[in-house]
Amino acid sequence: MTQAEAALESCGVQDAVFEQRDVEGGSWFADWDGALAGSDVYIGVMGGSPGAESVRILLDDWTFEDVAAGDVGELVSRVFSGRATLSRQKFLRLFSSHLLEVPVGPSSYSAERNVRSDDELAPWERALTTG
Repeated sequence: MTQAEAALESCGVQDAVFEQRDVEGGSWFADWDGALAGSDVYIGVMGGSPGAESVRILLDDWTFEDVAAGDVGELVSRVFSGRATLSRQKFLRLFSSHLLEVPVGPSSYSAERNVRSDDELAPWERALTTG
């Protein structure tokens, strides 16, 4: 969690402390919420064990699965420094979704959710919007 806290600090957050707690079966969960990039932001991170090699990241209502533990800080940093992209995906001309993609080193992480209108996007999301 120190990487995620350092990433938030590099984005200007002064109180970047994640609250961490153990949950069932040796799993853990840590979260933070506060003002960032002109938005009220929620970030949650969960792992299957204290030394988990990969984690799940909840970023507002986006969910990134199987993020390498060593990439957590960089993923957070890239999203809030504008080095990620938010695009609209269309399927069968009837369905569309938003796709948030974050390249981190040789890996690329993505999360998808139902499409929202531009006025429903948070300021940090609008800053990443493409096409």
